Amino acid sequence: MSIFRRIFKIGQANINKTIDGLEKPEVMLEQAIRDQQKRIGDVKKSVQSVIATERQTKALLDREQENKTIWEQKATAALQAGREDLATKALVRSEEHEKKAASLKPQWEMQRSEIEKLKSSIRQMEDELADLKRNKNIIIAQSKAAQAKKEIYEAKAKIGKNKTTDLIDRMKAKAERTSYEAAAAEEIAEEAAGDSLEKEFKDIGDNIAGQSVQDKLAALKAKL
Repeated sequence: MSIFRRIFKIGQANINKTIDGLEKPEVMLEQAIRDQQKRIGDVKKSVQSVIATERQTKALLDREQENKTIWEQKATAALQAGREDLATKALVRSEEHEKKAASLKPQWEMQRSEIEKLKSSIRQMEDELADLKRNKNIIIAQSKAAQAKKEIYEAKAKIGKNKTTDLIDRMKAKAERTSYEAAAAEEIAEEAAGDSLEKEFKDIGDNIAGQSVQDKLAALKAKL
């Protein structure tokens, strides 16, 4: 019994290992199914051999029980014929067959019990195989989805570490800094251009022009 259970467990372990591979899940699962089918076939052949032994033991048991009954009948016939000596011998022979039957019966019962257990194991293996067949497409889809997810995150990781992207960002920052520096240089250049004295007179002129406008505005208000 334990041999067949170990065979089944080994099969399940191989199937799980196959699924973890994720290289070609559909091909690998098909192979796992074929391997499991072969294992079930091998186990059935072994069980058939055990069943044949059980049938043989049962036939021997039935024969010994039958011979026991036959010699009991012969003992009865001998007594009826007045041959007690023959009746005694017949009963001795009957007892021999009874003892053989008694020794064969527990063997047959044990074999019969083991056969039922083996059949139960085969049914379990077949149920597991049927479950794998039913869920094969789901397992394949999950495997492919997991692989796709893995590839996406790997791609994101590569993008995050992309040297070209880093270079472009640095160049943008440098260009922006250069633009600010150019504006600052222009402002300084404007401040430094021309005679400072003339600039002061120009500022005075602007102030006088501004005062003239104020005077005109005051005169207009007075007229109104």
